[in-house]
Amino acid sequence: MGNQKRAVEIDSLCSELLPSPRLRRDKAALNIPHQSMLNLRCYRQQDKMKTMLIPYRKKDIMNLASSIRISHHPYPELREVLGAFASEIKAELAENLVGIYLVGSLASGDFDLDSDVDFLIVIKAKLTEQNRKNLRAIQARVHGIDSYPAKHLEGSYISINDLNDWSSVGKKELYYFDNGSTTPEQSVHDNNWHVRWILRERGIALIGDEPATLLPAIPLDELFREMKASMIQILKEFEASINQPLNFWNSQFGQPFVVLTCCRILHALHTGTIQSKKVGAEWAKGSVEPQ
Repeated sequence: MGNQKRAVEIDSLCSELLPSPRLRRDKAALNIPHQSMLNLRCYRQQDKMKTMLIPYRKKDIMNLASSIRISHHPYPELREVLGAFASEIKAELAENLVGIYLVGSLASGDFDLDSDVDFLIVIKAKLTEQNRKNLRAIQARVHGIDSYPAKHLEGSYISINDLNDWSSVGKKELYYFDNGSTTPEQSVHDNNWHVRWILRERGIALIGDEPATLLPAIPLDELFREMKASMIQILKEFEASINQPLNFWNSQFGQPFVVLTCCRILHALHTGTIQSKKVGAEWAKGSVEPQ
């Protein structure tokens, strides 16, 4: 009976997290500040510029058209947006580009109407100031497309040396665009163990070699240490905020986010793999005792 009740409760939370225009409005209205260590979304006022993209050459996007992992649902235009984005990045970085990869929910398998489009761009050498200026312009041009995926790109640029430098994990800031932002910042948001794991084990290559060839297997002890610390911090923030005025943690989005994220982390600690929140929730129904 206890397991059945717990399953119903988790199903209810999953339903709350399902995409809806109402949830998108609720999240935007909260104007939640960015907390990179917890990988939370930041909703900001965006530039309104509307510009034309340079037409992309499909032959330049080696893996995009044939990738069955880039679904036409729920956004049929997703591949076109990614093609335009990848083509412009390739043209700008030229020989300095190692590869353009999708991580996050697209790679882990739970991309939905409210998901970010998470990317990681691997380069050979440090970005020049002109690169940074031009990449910012590319981000703004793509954002100008009247499409949800175009307005929710999020990701970082990392050198191949930094990607393989274990001592820099969680410390060195990367050139980073927050969810939907056209203004870059320096952040450790993507310089962590779990992004490296998803890249290597589940990443989708738009341009470049298979991600598993870029870096060795991620040390599970480091991945587990990071995930445990993240869950502890999430629960502390949640406990401190739940009875406060409306904020991320006690919002209609934040509460199921906490439960499903913790299910996902516990599942990862149990299996040694990072799967979607939905997979974590299904596992938790029969494996996690209520506390």
